[in-house]
Amino acid sequence: MKRFFFILSVGLMAVSCWSHSDRLKVDIDKALKKQVDVRELYAQAAVIPLHFSEGMTLGQESQPVMEVAADRFFLLDKENNTIRVFNWEGDYLATIDQPEKIIDISAYKDQVLDVLTAGAISEYDIQDGSFLTAYPIRNNEVILTSLARVDEDTIDLKGSLNGRAYDCGYLIGQNRFYTVVNDFYPAVDYQSGRYFHSNDSTFCFCAHSGDILFYRGDDFIFPWYEWDFGKRDPVFTNVQKTTDRIYLAFTLDGKDYMLVYNLDDRKYKVVEYDTFPLGVIYAGRNYYFSPADCAITCYTL
Repeated sequence: MKRFFFILSVGLMAVSCWSHSDRLKVDIDKALKKQVDVRELYAQAAVIPLHFSEGMTLGQESQPVMEVAADRFFLLDKENNTIRVFNWEGDYLATIDQPEKIIDISAYKDQVLDVLTAGAISEYDIQDGSFLTAYPIRNNEVILTSLARVDEDTIDLKGSLNGRAYDCGYLIGQNRFYTVVNDFYPAVDYQSGRYFHSNDSTFCFCAHSGDILFYRGDDFIFPWYEWDFGKRDPVFTNVQKTTDRIYLAFTLDGKDYMLVYNLDDRKYKVVEYDTFPLGVIYAGRNYYFSPADCAITCYTL
């Protein structure tokens, strides 16, 4: 385990030094002055109403956490501590409950849904929502905030403790949970940032720096994309990625926006969030759930 810590720390330090030489520059104020037709950002949009069973409700206090997998939508309703499962026609299929408070969920390769609580990572089948297994988290003081599976043997987690950020994980083959302090990022970046998958790769965004970290199965973490916003200081609420574009939802001066950055030509556009909200990008589509409409809008990118 000491070797693992060493490799992780050295990997962060070495790659961080390299990646600072190629930061992605964005002038938000200049981009906001340009008129953008949002239809340039997606080909078409379709609304999928969700059909709840009689008497079923969904908490309205906060935006549910959503995951998308093969013919399935998973909505984590933190207010009611439940996960609602729907198919892509919007039909209700099942509810996943936990006795402990559910912190986060993450879908992996259309196979399993990982559910994080303070005491365990529980695994459910993507297709029928049946319980598969659980990995206990024991003797842990770190306040965990998010998780994602990197490969068949590794589940990565983020958290914080006493103002410091922590990279954590569960090694399935060794039945072992670990924590590693990360002094390269402030705790606030880990408290609000979240993992996401793109083309079978695992990433995580930092809420305040905007940095996007790439996770490999050999215990390395790479700052894959770093940003230069000049004197502006946006706070990021969601990040998704396709092969050639990065989609960043952010708040600035009390307003919500979406930044679409083209990695090929390094051009970018900024639009008001309501005109093109960001949810989960899966197979070339952006799925966004609206609690007010109780529906998911599918934007074909």
